[in-house]
Amino acid sequence: MKQHTWYDLADHFCARDKSLLDGGKNKYFERFAARRYNYANNPPLGAVRLVFLKQAADDKNNKTLVRNGRFVWCKDLKYEGKSPSGYRKLSFRISNGNKRFEVSEQHVVAIPHNIYINNNSFFRKYNKIFSSFASVFDYRDAVKIMKRNDDGQWRDLDDYMDYLRCETPFRPGSLVRPRKGMFFPNLKKLQDTMTDLTSEFCKTNGLLKYSNKLNEYLAGRPPSHINNGDEEFMDIVHQFSEWCENTPEAIHPVGVVLGRARNVSPHSGRELYRVSFAETIYEEMHPIQLEIINEV
Repeated sequence: MKQHTWYDLADHFCARDKSLLDGGKNKYFERFAARRYNYANNPPLGAVRLVFLKQAADDKNNKTLVRNGRFVWCKDLKYEGKSPSGYRKLSFRISNGNKRFEVSEQHVVAIPHNIYINNNSFFRKYNKIFSSFASVFDYRDAVKIMKRNDDGQWRDLDDYMDYLRCETPFRPGSLVRPRKGMFFPNLKKLQDTMTDLTSEFCKTNGLLKYSNKLNEYLAGRPPSHINNGDEEFMDIVHQFSEWCENTPEAIHPVGVVLGRARNVSPHSGRELYRVSFAETIYEEMHPIQLEIINEV
């Protein structure tokens, strides 16, 4: 499994519509990470709001679910067990149709009807973008529907929710890596790392005169730096990116799940985890930001 570099993760973060490495539009951009969701005052009976990531459309049967960040009212939800890679799956219907869709938990987030989310560019903070979204397997309204469609003998809703939580691949001790597009590194750690890496790259390749400019671009570039016509400098940026892929210090470390996040209500639907990446602990990581390497 290929590990990602620090800058590759930062440059391709889904809330950024521009990418320096892509030379313009960020191919990992997700509209749901950069928009607002209002309360649902009159939610349809027996339905929940789900937003599907672009990757859900890799299965051609799910192409109609991906709507540029707009949510879909989904009903008749059913837990479909775990995929070969260990992620939980669900199926459901939309609108008045009879077709059942099936998606992995990696490709969907839930928005409780009583939640307001504002991720527009003025208010958002990269480390808080996902913390307001619920997980479909921890959201009580969604789980109520799944329980009705399950043939098992469950004492009550809490008993069924405990079962679904035990099915999660993100158990304490699980080895994970950052998911490209969904993960933005700790900003202070990113800036310090980029300063060291750009200095070492320029020193090694005889490009010391570009060191300060390269660090400025990569440690906190404004959007105006995209497509500025400086082809010589952009060539250096891509040389740096290739150099990073073969430099151990430039590879972002893998992480270990420590457990569920603290001070998060068990009734909020927010399935957040504490994850340690080397010496840096991230306190509220949404499952869609992580990829399992080794499940406990």
